[in-house]
Amino acid sequence: MNTPAFSEQVDLFTAALGLPEEPLGLYYTDSRPAFGFSPRPQTPLSQLPKENDGNLNWTSCLLGKLRRARREKAPAFFDEERYGCSGGAFFMGFKPDYEPFEPALLSTGIPGKIPGERYVDSPETGERFYNDFQPLEASGPVLVAQALSLFQDEERPELVIMFPNRKSLIGLNALTVFLTGDMNAVKMPFGVGCCTTVCWPRKLLAQGKTCAVVGGYDINMIKYLKDGELIYTVPYGLFLHMVEKWHLAVPGTRAWGRLMDKTS
Repeated sequence: MNTPAFSEQVDLFTAALGLPEEPLGLYYTDSRPAFGFSPRPQTPLSQLPKENDGNLNWTSCLLGKLRRARREKAPAFFDEERYGCSGGAFFMGFKPDYEPFEPALLSTGIPGKIPGERYVDSPETGERFYNDFQPLEASGPVLVAQALSLFQDEERPELVIMFPNRKSLIGLNALTVFLTGDMNAVKMPFGVGCCTTVCWPRKLLAQGKTCAVVGGYDINMIKYLKDGELIYTVPYGLFLHMVEKWHLAVPGTRAWGRLMDKTS
């Protein structure tokens, strides 16, 4: 994968779409990378208590580690002991069940214990979301996110994560529809940051749907993004088509060139 020709194609693609950096690739594997960083070790997921009132020691957010992976060009990885928070472990597929307090956290909270995030109107609505939304099981014991240039020839990411601003999002949206022929190929489903970045794209791909998922609207993870950024996650196969054929769609037109030349 990491050949000079492919790297050059990716550079041309990111420049044409106005993406300031190379995307991240995300994949599950059997072993931790030789270098990189992760959340600090915690109680293994298999040893967590069955019932919890929200007092887990949440050490970090998956999106925070992705920010560091972008900045340092080093792998970020997660596993049964290095998961950061139980909600992230659930959406990464390492934990089969959500915590009982999470529907309340998503909604109006638990008086005297945890404030609600107010994304939905009640714990009952939050519980319906969690019960209806079953993440895919992790396909390996370690989840790795790293810059595409760090992948070796035999390695392939499952998903590719880009961080577009408003203009880049316009181009990516148009390109996705052009390449798939599907007017509904760009999704913006409900979910917290790790859900829309990792879990929704994996679920849609497992359903045989070639889709892009827009994320980055969880107010608790905006601090991990640059001003005006969102998250755009696509299957690796779709990303390859984007790199090869972007010039045939909107990003290859004069109108797009004029748009990119204008200041925001």
